[in-house]
Amino acid sequence: MELKRFKEKNPKKVGIILFTISCILLITGVILYRTFAIFQVNENQNMIEGNIQDEGDIRFMVYIDDVLQKDVPSKESGYSLDTSTSYCDNGDLISWNDERWSVELKNISTTKTKCYLKFKQIYKEEILNGAIPDLGNGRLIPVKISDTEKPSDVTEYTNAENNYGGKVIKADITDTDDPWYSYTNKKWANAVILKDGKVDNYQPGDEIKEGDIESYLVWIPRYRYQLKDDEEAYNLYVNKGNSDVITPYFIKFESKNEGISSGSTQNSWLTHPAFLSFTSNGMWVGKFETGYADAIDTNSAQQNSQESDKIVIKPNMYSWGNISVGNAFYASYNYLRELESHMMKNSEWGAVFYLTYSIYGRCNETSCTELRINNNGNYITGYSANFDPTCGYTETNEECNKYEENIDINEEGKYGWNYNNSSSVVASTTNNYSGIYDMSGGANEYVMGVMQGSNNNSNPASGSDETNNSGFNGLYTNIVGEKKDGMQLPSTKYYDLYDYNTSRSTYQRGHLGDATKELGPFSGETSSFFLDKALFVHKGFPWFTRGGDAGFNRGTLSGLGNFYYGHGGGYKGVGFRIVLTP
Repeated sequence: MELKRFKEKNPKKVGIILFTISCILLITGVILYRTFAIFQVNENQNMIEGNIQDEGDIRFMVYIDDVLQKDVPSKESGYSLDTSTSYCDNGDLISWNDERWSVELKNISTTKTKCYLKFKQIYKEEILNGAIPDLGNGRLIPVKISDTEKPSDVTEYTNAENNYGGKVIKADITDTDDPWYSYTNKKWANAVILKDGKVDNYQPGDEIKEGDIESYLVWIPRYRYQLKDDEEAYNLYVNKGNSDVITPYFIKFESKNEGISSGSTQNSWLTHPAFLSFTSNGMWVGKFETGYADAIDTNSAQQNSQESDKIVIKPNMYSWGNISVGNAFYASYNYLRELESHMMKNSEWGAVFYLTYSIYGRCNETSCTELRINNNGNYITGYSANFDPTCGYTETNEECNKYEENIDINEEGKYGWNYNNSSSVVASTTNNYSGIYDMSGGANEYVMGVMQGSNNNSNPASGSDETNNSGFNGLYTNIVGEKKDGMQLPSTKYYDLYDYNTSRSTYQRGHLGDATKELGPFSGETSSFFLDKALFVHKGFPWFTRGGDAGFNRGTLSGLGNFYYGHGGGYKGVGFRIVLTP
C-alpha cells in the first residue's frame, strides 16, 4: 500500500528521520510486510510515504462492509474508503487519495498504532443501469450543492466567500442514506476541480471554499431515448405548421457495455449518438459557460486565444467570448487531456437537451417547464431572469423582455437573480442547484458542429472568408478559396459534420439526437419547442451556435432548443462550453 507525503509548508522546520518503519497488514492470520520512510514535515506534524518491505509497528486492518479482508480492494472494485468510520487507535486522522489509491496518516504521535480501514460500496443508483458518474483520475471531487437561502438583511453578494445559496459540500460517495445524486429525484451528479494544492484540504462533509474551486461539472449519464416520429417525418417538418405542445422525452439509462439501439422510426429507441464517440458511461458537462480567469469586466473576457490555464467554469464569472472556434477547441482540448477534455459538440448539446426535457429534468409525466433565460447583458455566468419573457428580440429593453444592462459580478438586479440567490434555479436544467446553467441566453455558444465546405467536398468548411473563419484549415463558403495556413482539424470524433446548403432553413440536414430537426414543425424561423429561434448553418455561416443568437436580450427566441449559425470567427458575447469524457 502506498502512503502519501504532504507538501512541505514550512521549509525551515523540515527534516528527514533517517530510518524506516514498516506497515503490517494483519488479516485473518495473514501478515503482509511492507516498509516506508517517515519524513518529519514540521515540529508538530509527521507524514509518511514510501515502499513497504520490512516488519514494523504500524498495522492496518482492512474491512469491506465490516468484514475483515485478506487484501485491500482494488481501485476498480467499486469500493472506497469510508473516512467517517475508519480510524487509528491512537487518534490519528485518516484520509484517502482515490487517484493514488493510498491511505494518508496525519499527526502521528507514536510509531506504534493500529489503523482500521473500512471500505464501503460506492453508491450506485439502480436506474442508471451502470452509467454511474466516473470521477476519473481523482481530479474530479464529488460534491453536493445546497440551496441555503440568503439572509433577509443581505441585499448584495459582496464576495465569493459569502455564497448563501449554492454552497458546495464535499460528498461521501458511499452514503446511501443521503446520496450525492439521484436522477430519479432530478438531482444530477456534480463534481468540482480544485485549484492546485487544494485537494488535500477537504474531507467528506466539509464545505469547499468558492475561492478554491476552479471548475464545476455535471454528469450526463449515457442513455437511449424514444423517437417521437419517423426520421423521414422529421425531414418534412419544414413544410408543416407550428405547434406549442411540449411533452417529455422518454429516456432509459444504459451502460457502455450494453448493445447500441439504432432506431429511426416512431416509438423506436436510439442510443444517443453523443455517447458513441467515446468509450465512457457518460460525460461531464461544464455547469456554466466557460469563463476567462483574469477578466475584470466583460471586455477583458473577450480573448481570441488558446490559454487553457485561463479556463474557469464557475458562477459569477465573465463568459469567455470573441474567440474563434479553433482557439476555443484547442483551449478546451488541452485543459484536461487525461480526461478527454474537448469543446462541446452539437450532438452533446443535444444530449443535455433530451435529458433536460425528460422526467429526470424539467418535466413531469405529461408536460415540461421551459428553462429560464440568463438575461445579464454583461455575460455573467449563473444569472437568471426573474420573469418569463413574453416576446422575442425587439431591439429595445421593454416590459415583455427586460434584461440587465449594467449588473456586475455578485450583484442582484431589478430584472434578474444572481446565482447565489436560490431563486436562480429556474435557469437550471433540473430546476434546482444540481443542474446546468447558461444554456438559455447569456452568451451564445459555439459548438463543434460544422457544414461541409461545398457540395463536392465532404470536409468541414473553415469559415466565411479570409477574415471571418474558425482558424481551422478548409474551404471558405462565401468566396472561392481555401485556408491552408491555419490549425489542423481534430479527429472526426470531436465534431459533427453537416451537408452543404445555401439555405438556412433546410432543417432536414439535422442529425437525430442533436436537437435540431426533431424540434419541428418549423414556422417563421422558429421551432415548435417553446418558439425557440431555429436557423441552420448555410453558405457564409458554416458553424453552429446554441442557446440564443446574441443571447441575453433575445427573450422567447433564446432557449435550450435555440440553434443558430456563425462564420467561425470571434464575436463579442459568443463563447463555448467544455465536456470531459473520462
